[in-house]
Amino acid sequence: MSSKRTAEWYARCLGEPEVAYAEWQDHGVAVLPLGQFEAVRFPETLAHAAMEGSERKVVNLALMLALEGPIIHDSRGRNYYALVEPGTAERWSARYTVECLGDGTHLGVPDVTLDSPAPNRPIYWASTPGPGAYFCRTAAVQLLIRIGSARLAEAAAAGPCATSPHEAAARG
Repeated sequence: MSSKRTAEWYARCLGEPEVAYAEWQDHGVAVLPLGQFEAVRFPETLAHAAMEGSERKVVNLALMLALEGPIIHDSRGRNYYALVEPGTAERWSARYTVECLGDGTHLGVPDVTLDSPAPNRPIYWASTPGPGAYFCRTAAVQLLIRIGSARLAEAAAAGPCATSPHEAAARG
């Protein structure tokens, strides 16, 4: 499946797909209604804690490998959006510290060719949609959230001078 077909799939979220194409051309981002897909929004800090990384490219690569699906990054808002299958928001548990956005919500979706941020374009694909891969694995997203939340809680409990779990393990 080509980038063109992937773009068509997302553009069909709108009643008039040509509106999405015009927004991608003019702004690099189209605001699409959720329903055909949903999105789990989680902060950069959680992603960095879960992936034990600080460099954006390393975290994006780790997220791509772990979640096996499309992930949008809004570097301005400092959030990631893992795209998940429809119905996930209805089943999403309140025990998770992040929200699953569903039907009735809109999301800025970048042009499928935009895979890095730019000064005038902070929304891009941290993990581009692959051939037929329009959704991340929900169980993998849930695991990422549990790991990241636990590591953030552990770091907060240890205080500001403590080393991270990754640093402690490296020291032996």
